[in-house]
Amino acid sequence: IDEEPLDNPISPQSENLSDETISPNDRDFIITNQEKENMEVHHHPDLHHKPKKWKEYFLEFLMIFLAVTMGFFAESIREHFVEKKREIEYVHSVSEDLRQDIYTLDSILFVRNKKNIMLDSLIYLLNNPNPNEHGNDIYYFARWSPRTYRFYSHDRTILQLKNSGNWRLLQKTNVSNALQVYDELVRSLTVYIEQREESVILIMYPTINKLFDNQVFNRMVNGLNFERPTNNPLLLSTDKTILNEFSNQLHFVKNTNLYFINTSTTLLKEAKKTLDLINKEYTLE
Repeated sequence: IDEEPLDNPISPQSENLSDETISPNDRDFIITNQEKENMEVHHHPDLHHKPKKWKEYFLEFLMIFLAVTMGFFAESIREHFVEKKREIEYVHSVSEDLRQDIYTLDSILFVRNKKNIMLDSLIYLLNNPNPNEHGNDIYYFARWSPRTYRFYSHDRTILQLKNSGNWRLLQKTNVSNALQVYDELVRSLTVYIEQREESVILIMYPTINKLFDNQVFNRMVNGLNFERPTNNPLLLSTDKTILNEFSNQLHFVKNTNLYFINTSTTLLKEAKKTLDLINKEYTLE
């Protein structure tokens, strides 16, 4: 096939071109003018505001004041509920402490009264014309005579209230006063009376060594208790002066024991009265 020449050859650069061309300089000029036109479209707002009326200022102030006041009252109410809850928790705790003290005081009063009877009997037998006739009883009562029965109050809650500064949480004044009276009685019992009793008992030991056979005492021991001897052991001495000295020492031990009994009885009554008052004021039962 013979190739025929084209009548109208096509130039690649001539197709789809407009009759007029835009030079780079003209293009920059057009873009720059367009940006200026766009910038000129934006205009500044009116900066002159109209002054507010005093009512508007007052309303704004009132709204801020109310918001702050309501926040304050809300926080106060929240703190009130929190402190009320803590007060009830403390009251429940101190009530439980009082119940344990009542049980302990009942037990101590029982053994203290029993000890008082033993001391009376021992003093009587030592002043008998022939004390060796009652060796079983004398040894048994004498071995119990130095034994003390301490009262340790369950005062963890009262101490916590005092040391933490939370005593103010007790809103019932009569309950607060009753607990303070009770706490003062506890201190007098556990500090003054027990210290005095301990000092009196320490004076007894030299005289005990003069009168009693240690081997007999050893045979009497049964754990934390003592068993009455059965072979009527004899005293190491029946000297009237030594027997009188020991009787006088027992007399002072008996007095401190009686003082302990009287104070414990008062303390027991105060504990029961305070517990009843708490149950009444806070309706715990």
